[in-house]
Amino acid sequence: MLLEELLASLSQDPLPEVELTGIETNSLHVQPGNLFFALVGHVSDGHAYIEDAIERGAVAVVGTKPLAPFKVPYIQVEDSRKAVALAAKRYYNNPSASKTVIGITGTNGKTTTSFYLKEMLEKAGKKCALFGTVQYIINGQELPSPNTTPDSLNFQRLLHESQDDVVIMEVSSHGIDQLRIEGIEFDFAVFTNLDQDHLDYHGTMENYFQVKAKLFDQLKPTGVAVIWTEGYWGRRLAQKLENGPHHVLELSKRAVERFADSNIPFHNQMNAVLAAAIAKKMIVEEQVVEQVIQQFSGVPGRFEVIHFTEDRHVVIDYAHTADAFTQVLASVRKLAKGRVFHVFGFRGGRDETKRQAMVEASEKGSDVQVLTFDDLNGLPVQAMQEQLQKLRFTGIRIDDRTEAIAYALEQASAGDWVVITGKGNEQYRDRYMAPCQSDSETVDWYFKREKSNSY
Repeated sequence: MLLEELLASLSQDPLPEVELTGIETNSLHVQPGNLFFALVGHVSDGHAYIEDAIERGAVAVVGTKPLAPFKVPYIQVEDSRKAVALAAKRYYNNPSASKTVIGITGTNGKTTTSFYLKEMLEKAGKKCALFGTVQYIINGQELPSPNTTPDSLNFQRLLHESQDDVVIMEVSSHGIDQLRIEGIEFDFAVFTNLDQDHLDYHGTMENYFQVKAKLFDQLKPTGVAVIWTEGYWGRRLAQKLENGPHHVLELSKRAVERFADSNIPFHNQMNAVLAAAIAKKMIVEEQVVEQVIQQFSGVPGRFEVIHFTEDRHVVIDYAHTADAFTQVLASVRKLAKGRVFHVFGFRGGRDETKRQAMVEASEKGSDVQVLTFDDLNGLPVQAMQEQLQKLRFTGIRIDDRTEAIAYALEQASAGDWVVITGKGNEQYRDRYMAPCQSDSETVDWYFKREKSNSY
């Protein structure tokens, strides 16, 4: 493809006839004949790597800064993130237009809803790609997930490579705000809920909401908005879209009654109903939908129940907001014959204003609360300790996450449940007392140690 053909809509100046072999945003990945986009990130500035990209074979460069001439064409644009998204869409021939694309946004429930929907559609014979927090799946191949929502260039590239009929993706607020989904055309846009989270990035709940709502601007002309309206923000979104060009499907707890015989777990009701509504719109038979709801295989790190002994049960979940705590702990309370222990922590450098509400949700939903560390993200230990001391908290605080989990398991007895939230299936980033890399490994390590000490 010619440079002029690719960037005609982005530059008012005439462009030279340069044949392109690809697009890159990382200078280390540049191949001869590539077009290099210099993006400004939170950590590094791509403009500093332009010379490196040219040395590696870049035949043209796009950036936002007025720079001195290079030995290859330099095209200055106002927004390089939007420019690379639109260029990638054109270079890969707009792959989302020929697939059924489903975007799921919201604070909680994105991952479980996407897995429910994937099982329903695949049981109906459709091939599905999946992009989300746990993993990416393209053409049946599982790939690691560096971000919940891929960057725009890689996303267009992966869509181009995908031979799947349907693309299901979790759409994060960061992904929307950073234009990672710019140029993607959606058949369904789904809203689960909005709870206090990421305000270190968005500033206010109103800003957070408005960013989430932008997803629905990218629906195809025949696209459908699917909204869970139990909460204030869901109702706000439905009202915002009601006079728009797209069909709006509003769902609430009343819809759960239709699946009364399916015995949906309390914490999965919203997820199952949203997935079922979309599946039915895609002509999936009712019998298939109900079968998946009854036999759902679950999601790694999402209400993952680990039965190690007959008298103690452990749940590992990704919950990291007050509302998510409430949902998970309420589900466990229905199952537990004894006490409910809750182990949770906070991440460094993240929204501190949501922490007190999370503490209160834990105290309301569990019998024993153990506050610990999550990823510090470079925050000094002492700084996190000082932050935690400011909270109104009457439970137990054990900073080392593995020791906190071990304490809860040791104190639990017959009929008790231990709920560990915040990490799900994610790997630890910090080092702790036990030689473990995740919550599930720590639980396994504890029980193996307990068993060996009993002989």
